[in-house]
Amino acid sequence: MSNKYFLSSKVLIIIILTGGFLISGISMPTSAAIITFDDLISGETSYGFDGDGDGISDVLFTTLDPFGFNTIGPGSFQSYIDEPGLEGTTLLSTDLRVDFLRGAIGNLSFGFALNSAVSDPAYFASLQVFDATNTLLATQSVVGNFSPSTFPEGQVSAGFSGEAAYATFNFTSQFGRYIIDNFQGTFGSTERPSIPEPTTLALFGLGLTGLGYRRWRKA
Repeated sequence: MSNKYFLSSKVLIIIILTGGFLISGISMPTSAAIITFDDLISGETSYGFDGDGDGISDVLFTTLDPFGFNTIGPGSFQSYIDEPGLEGTTLLSTDLRVDFLRGAIGNLSFGFALNSAVSDPAYFASLQVFDATNTLLATQSVVGNFSPSTFPEGQVSAGFSGEAAYATFNFTSQFGRYIIDNFQGTFGSTERPSIPEPTTLALFGLGLTGLGYRRWRKA
């Protein structure tokens, strides 16, 4: 085999393999993230989470309560709350909403505690998950119970198919307050590897081809 065909074959193999490695990154799953609300500011009516560090919130929690969120609640001896958390009122028609600006997949979960002196089926936390067409993907309700905790608490976990666009929360408690923490999910931009645009791939391939051509002429 002549040198020119050998070099051309090597360049072609490199281009194919490199393109395959880069393209395979497109299908790599995103990584789950845990939102701890450690930097939540009391009195704010929204809280954003930026999963990919681009300065744009990918997950946005909002309330219609004009007094906004608080960050402290039940104190110590809780199994699912590590203060600060996101604390709010249970007296709204929708107590809390979260929007996934680049989607969420698979499962959503969070810990909660209720401002109640008793554990009762009437006092619970619920989550409803919707896609972009407002179709309900999943719903889950959990009654708050005492463990070693000083307030009734629990963990809500909702699995679903498809891609979620937003979710709503509703809580009932004896004294009208709730707190959540450690909201976990796989969000659309969380740790997703950046993929070169097709133009970049094409220019890279042309560069390798040119390199092979120069070496062939010198051979």
